[in-house]
Amino acid sequence: MSQYIHVIYTAAFLFPLLSIFITLPILLVNYHKYGALPKWSIFMLYTFVFYMMCAYFLTILPLPTRTYVAHLTTPTHNFVPFTFVREFIKYNPFSLTHPGTWIAALKAPTVIQPLFNIFLTVPFGFYMHYYFQRSWKQTILFSFCLSLFFELTQLSGLYGYYPRPYRLFDVDDLLLNTTGGTLGH
Repeated sequence: MSQYIHVIYTAAFLFPLLSIFITLPILLVNYHKYGALPKWSIFMLYTFVFYMMCAYFLTILPLPTRTYVAHLTTPTHNFVPFTFVREFIKYNPFSLTHPGTWIAALKAPTVIQPLFNIFLTVPFGFYMHYYFQRSWKQTILFSFCLSLFFELTQLSGLYGYYPRPYRLFDVDDLLLNTTGGTLGH
């Protein structure tokens, strides 16, 4: 959990600088188009940029060394849908008849990882619906595209910087992230 907090601190540190380059042109165009900038619109735009930075950093950080990645032998992709369900059944300690296993089951990676993937894009669905006023179908499409962007970033080894992927391209992440964006709508 501490690595996720560190990633969010990194985003918070870089946010002021990057937000100027990202949001200033958008704000200038909106000001020119509408003649004013409502404070709520500015606030929502800045929080959206901060959210997107956090989500992106959570999918790429921490960055390993290139030497470390070159020696990896882990799988690079999973194209089998619903592997997370099979892993839950196989590895999770949950037993309905043994209440003592319930807390451990909730703390297991087989629960935390899928929930994290869903929660990662719930805010995206919220922004698509309330700020960008996108329909339910558009939110599903944009959530899928965002998730695909994250997964292709991982599959490409951070756009070719690494000799191979250091994180798993997972079709389950596409399903779970799209579900999260849909729930946020």
